[in-house]
Amino acid sequence: MNEQTLDRRVRKTRTQLRKCLSILLETKKIQNITVKELAQMADINRGTFYLHYKDVYDLLDHIQKDLLRDFENILTTIAPDTDNLVPFIEALFLFIYRNKDMSKIFLHEDLEANFSSELRSKLQICVFNKYKAFIKQKNMPYFELYYDFIISGTIGLLVRWVDSEFQMSPHELAVLTNSFIQSGLTNIIK
Repeated sequence: MNEQTLDRRVRKTRTQLRKCLSILLETKKIQNITVKELAQMADINRGTFYLHYKDVYDLLDHIQKDLLRDFENILTTIAPDTDNLVPFIEALFLFIYRNKDMSKIFLHEDLEANFSSELRSKLQICVFNKYKAFIKQKNMPYFELYYDFIISGTIGLLVRWVDSEFQMSPHELAVLTNSFIQSGLTNIIK
């Protein structure tokens, strides 16, 4: 059998399982989802499911790890620029939008608090590595507190954006977020 065909089939099966899991998680808790119902919904047999994953939790864990790896790739590709944060922020928001099926699930801490903390950690490493010299040069003793404040606010915006079914475009939200970061509430109050 052709290796490309197998890879295509594997990708298709995994994509279908991800899609079905996200649909089921809209109405059920993870502990109430069975491999049998997931396999039936994905139109595969349980044996095929077990070729890829140990159980439903393993599937969820693999999805999370894949998303975090992709997120980290974005961080290494597009580093934040002190003069214009919009492209960086927009790339992150586009990532959330393109993965909205799982963003709805992972950004709500009642299911998987680890995902939000991993996002924060990866962002922190990226930002601090990029600005380490700048922070020391400008003698910014409260930068870590400012950073925590900004990240918490940005995660809050993301959760609200996801809950609103993405009413704003990623670009609009990136511009608004950048405005909050650069000016705080002064633009809103005026």
